[in-house]
Amino acid sequence: MEEPPPTPIISRYLLLIFIWSTTPLAVVLSIKDLHPIWALACRFTLAVPLSALCLKLLGEHLPLNKAAIRSYVAGMLSLFGAMIFTYLGAAYLPSSLISLLFGLSPLMVGLLAHGVFKSQLLRIEQWLGLVVAFLGLMIIFSHGDQGQTQALGIVFILLGVSCYVASVFWVKHENANLHPLAQTTGSLVLSTIAMFLVLPFYWQDKPTHLPSAISLWALLYSATMATLVAMFCYFYLIKKLAPATVSLTTFITPVLALVWGFWLNGERFSTFTAIGMAVIMLGMCAYFLQDIKQIFRTYALHRN
Repeated sequence: MEEPPPTPIISRYLLLIFIWSTTPLAVVLSIKDLHPIWALACRFTLAVPLSALCLKLLGEHLPLNKAAIRSYVAGMLSLFGAMIFTYLGAAYLPSSLISLLFGLSPLMVGLLAHGVFKSQLLRIEQWLGLVVAFLGLMIIFSHGDQGQTQALGIVFILLGVSCYVASVFWVKHENANLHPLAQTTGSLVLSTIAMFLVLPFYWQDKPTHLPSAISLWALLYSATMATLVAMFCYFYLIKKLAPATVSLTTFITPVLALVWGFWLNGERFSTFTAIGMAVIMLGMCAYFLQDIKQIFRTYALHRN
């Protein structure tokens, strides 16, 4: 098979980083005029027809056999499960901290692969990275009243990350061999149904007026770019690049998310939060150290 030119790979890699770094900000902006549960319901409702239309345009179908439905349920855990906790946590946290916490997902995947599934052994620097990242979380948890408020948001986000990580293993275990867009569409449909079952419990928080233009644009961005375009880029890249190279996107996105939150949303941090975030980034750097070295070695070989 002919090797694809580097430009499409680079452009998709950069686009994926951009989308994932801006998605937490879109979540935070979308709930300014909407309750988080209603904002998420709107996002799913917008994404389902768009995903189904893309599936039809690609000439793909939505399998409904038992294996496919089990895989959709597994994928629903990373959509309905992870997103409902993320939107609830977004009411308490700045977007850059949300991005940083989701950046911990590869660390959680590695810990589960090592301790539960016995499919991967963690290296010394990865254990060090896990410990340092945990210390960073403790620093953020520890600082006074604001820390207690943020602590609730952090718990919500970490529950969302846990759902996402569990879904990754579950979908892989099902191994239904579905088209990525079919997997996404099926999981979205089930997630939307689940959201409609949840909405009656938040009926008193239903929208009473049309949200602001910023919230509406943030919802549309979340439904299209974060749900569809990012998925296309992600599945394209995992076919063309080494897993370590793709996983580094979660290391880069929190840095950009910090810039977007500061520039576009006026997000500021207390000293303890800033220190905690820096310590978490240091832990992530230690965890990914071997992968970073490997990428630089590969790049040096290609240049020579």
